Amino acid sequence: MANRLKSYGFWSLLLGLLLAGSACEKKMSVPAYIHVDSASLVTNYAAQGSASSNITDVWVTVDGKNIGVYELPATIPVLASGDVKVQLQAGIKKNGIASLRPIYPFYTSYICYPQLERRRCDTLRPSFSYHTTVSFDFKDNFEDAGVKFTAVDSSKGMSKSGDNRDLLVIAGEPNHYAGMITLGPGENYFEVETNSLLERHRTYTFMELDYCMSENMEVGIYYQLNGHNIQSPICGVYRTGKPNERNWRKIYINLTEAVNGNSLVSKYKVYFKAVKSVSDSAVFLFDNIKIVNM
Repeated sequence: MANRLKSYGFWSLLLGLLLAGSACEKKMSVPAYIHVDSASLVTNYAAQGSASSNITDVWVTVDGKNIGVYELPATIPVLASGDVKVQLQAGIKKNGIASLRPIYPFYTSYICYPQLERRRCDTLRPSFSYHTTVSFDFKDNFEDAGVKFTAVDSSKGMSKSGDNRDLLVIAGEPNHYAGMITLGPGENYFEVETNSLLERHRTYTFMELDYCMSENMEVGIYYQLNGHNIQSPICGVYRTGKPNERNWRKIYINLTEAVNGNSLVSKYKVYFKAVKSVSDSAVFLFDNIKIVNM
């Protein structure tokens, strides 16, 4: 009888521990939620140019633990509650490619300390800025006199448009002009390059570009090597609509490998070129072009 009681007590204790553990595990598995609808960029316009951005993802860390990468908008489950440290890093589509989505190294992290509660959803509105170590080798927002691109050989050159329907409007910024290239009947291609040579840096180098165009375009660099002008294509930028449509997009183009691929290269130029695939007109609009490095 005594042995049966001891046995019963043992199994009751074990069952109790299992149930307590299950309840604890269940409690810990109930998440809090963080919602991020979109992310923005804040800049010093005079020094850093436009706050135009295309942040497609956030890389999420909570209390030092990596939670994952989420495409925006996103509702993110977090197995933590109370006061926590949330760190978000901005993700972009490198060269406009959906399968290449790294952290953009030129933007700072967004850090906040929300008080999370299980089953509750807290909304974050992250804004990012450029690291103080970022330098801007080239900026053209087309608000100054002239343009910073030159036609190559007999190509059609770049001009500016002040037509309201051609402009990319960003609140709080001057939005009077955009760069423009039009190809009419008998004009089948264009190729333009930056007016000045740009210094090579042994670090990350990206071009940021707002664009709206009716034909695909190639972006690459030119550099001098042993007295020869070498052309190095980097990526294609795809049409955004018909010639009469104005669908602006932004792309982050990785120049790093092309610029740093040859140690003998010290300076380079960036070029844009396109060939018209239709017989009627083609329109190419540009704004807020930056070349950044750190």
